[in-house]
Amino acid sequence: EKLKAGIKKAAKELLENKGNALVVSGSNNQSVQIIVNAINDAIGANGTAIDWATPVLYRQGIDTDMTGLVDDMGAGKIGALLIYGVNPAYDYFAADKFKAGLKKVKTTVSFNERLDETTELCNYAIPAPHFLESWGDAELKTDYFSLLQPTIAPLFKTRPFEDSLLKWSGSPIDYQTTFKNHWVEKLGSIEKYEGALQTGVVEPASPITAVKATFSSEKLADAVAAITTSKKGGQLEGMLYLKVATAIGAQANNPWLLELPDPISKATWDNYAVVSPKFFKDNYQIDLSDRRQSDAYEVHPEKQVIKIKVGGKELSLPVVVVPGTHNEVIGIALGYGRESAKPENTPAYIGRAVAGAGRNAFPLAVFNGTTVEWSIPELGFDKTNEIYQVAQTQTHSSYEGRTEAVKEVTFADFKKSPDEIPEEREKELKRFGGVADFEEQGTLYPVYDKPGIKWGMSIDMNSCFGCGACVVACHAENNVSVVGKSEVLRYHDMHWLRIDRYFSTPEKNMDNPDDVQVLFQPMLCQHCDNAPCENVCPVAATNHSSEGLNQMAYNRCIGTRYCANNCPFKVRRFNWADYTGADSFQDNQDQTTVGKLDPVVFQMNDDLTRMVLNPDVTVRSRGVMEKCSFCVQRLQEGKLKAKKADRPLKDMQDVRTACQQACPTHAIVFGNANDSQSLISTTRMDNKDRLFYALEELHVLPNINYLAKVRNSEKILGVEIEKEESAAQKNS
Repeated sequence: EKLKAGIKKAAKELLENKGNALVVSGSNNQSVQIIVNAINDAIGANGTAIDWATPVLYRQGIDTDMTGLVDDMGAGKIGALLIYGVNPAYDYFAADKFKAGLKKVKTTVSFNERLDETTELCNYAIPAPHFLESWGDAELKTDYFSLLQPTIAPLFKTRPFEDSLLKWSGSPIDYQTTFKNHWVEKLGSIEKYEGALQTGVVEPASPITAVKATFSSEKLADAVAAITTSKKGGQLEGMLYLKVATAIGAQANNPWLLELPDPISKATWDNYAVVSPKFFKDNYQIDLSDRRQSDAYEVHPEKQVIKIKVGGKELSLPVVVVPGTHNEVIGIALGYGRESAKPENTPAYIGRAVAGAGRNAFPLAVFNGTTVEWSIPELGFDKTNEIYQVAQTQTHSSYEGRTEAVKEVTFADFKKSPDEIPEEREKELKRFGGVADFEEQGTLYPVYDKPGIKWGMSIDMNSCFGCGACVVACHAENNVSVVGKSEVLRYHDMHWLRIDRYFSTPEKNMDNPDDVQVLFQPMLCQHCDNAPCENVCPVAATNHSSEGLNQMAYNRCIGTRYCANNCPFKVRRFNWADYTGADSFQDNQDQTTVGKLDPVVFQMNDDLTRMVLNPDVTVRSRGVMEKCSFCVQRLQEGKLKAKKADRPLKDMQDVRTACQQACPTHAIVFGNANDSQSLISTTRMDNKDRLFYALEELHVLPNINYLAKVRNSEKILGVEIEKEESAAQKNS
């Protein structure tokens, strides 16, 4: 009844918003997609939210063609197989069948840019260049092209796979010339071609939407019938999904991605079986609504292992409890379990970082005769006596027990009381004279004017969805060390920027997935004007600049870690080991995992991998404290740029931090808070009814503010919000 009511409500709201609504499908099932298209046609989405005249052209693979190829390979009907940009020996649902068929193909050639599970099984490997070394084009949607061109010289003796095809077909010219000739002819002149290279895209002269495509309901009845008669799920269903970092695993040998905590589970380096608190309670008699049992489960990395069974296939995975998971569904991430056919050569063939990271769940995918689906209608499991350690970071930097670090409110309440958050802030700071006098009354130190530049940041919790792009960008920009799973298990992760995950749920009702909401808060050094870390450093390694930066002089740091102990936000990282090989002493590089050398420690210890290091940022040795610097190297570059142009510094034009630049939702705003016209100043002014500072009552005076989460929802913490809408509110 609850489901029927929800569907009825959704249909009513969609129909009431014709032309301003959209329904999307997360399914690979063609029948489901046809039904979703019919719904979009009924609610007027075509021509507004979507355009069927210009469909996107990626994910164009046809699963039945692939199964036909594999059958033909097994029957000995294929004489030669050319492979480019795919790895079916790893990520095909019937990989064993593909590998058996591959042995019956006389000539097999891989053009993949690196060795992988498929390439090592081929007769010949002719690696193509990396995309940064390549020419090419892509038609992402009809008549819209993106042009690729090399940004670096080739690192190795590679050859574009297009060159190989041209040579083997007898063409006298190479691909670069072919590419140029094609686009000069298509665009009409060399000048237009060079202009297209400069902009990087080619768009149609007039929008193709002039020819409006219409929806055909011809196959709708068949689609509905197919869904209605499809196999119903068993008592327990499975769902294969992609993590934001590793996706299908093509880049799984990148340690930045493997060490990026999952937004929800906060786990690194592994995949696992995602289950609900009720499933865990029913099968392991551990009630996570009990505070003591919950704390013990969260803090200890040891997780129970279950053996998952789908058809005749089995997969053993650790169990990770995630509130909000359906009680009758187990989720499993794809993209893990990469391994060589020659296990003794795994680090050399597949990559040092990926060896032993997780288990391969692709064999659990289901082929329905038309498409490969990641939804498993029936799944079984057996409990085991095994225990497996999962490296999770959520409790590494906890400040549980302190006052409220995040703020959220419903949209209904926000409209009713728009001053609620500022009033709460005033109330919290009242003992210090209120917001206006807080800086002066809350400290023993004298308060000085802060002229010139004062750097500040604003983070909108409405926009942040925890993807972690900012975390990886910070790693890349600031040469932040990757430490490996063994070190993460010891609470030694080095992320300068982390994303804290909060669940909103009534403790007594964790079994109800509908009562769980998630909130994300990017947390980094707050660059406090009254920073408690600065007062306790015995060698003044951490200090405050005239521009509001909390600075670190690495050469002065002697590793007392007093500053980290004194930081209420727990955002300072101690470099416990020589993760980058920066020290010259062999003994300092003796990091072991269960008696053997941890290969991840030396990710940046050879000439090739060192090429990812930013030359504008120092590479730190062991024994020093690290933290966010607001990308000070970028700030200095921006100042020089403005100085050479003989003009004032402009924040968005001259300066952007790495996390700000990488954020896909523009949740992070950075700039000069002393400039009333800067983006940071206008953002704070325009959103003062949502503005707050984390743990502000401690009087550390952060230079980073947050904008509270406003939920388009009727409940917070599972408590229903009473609707009291007047005629005026309805009209507004």
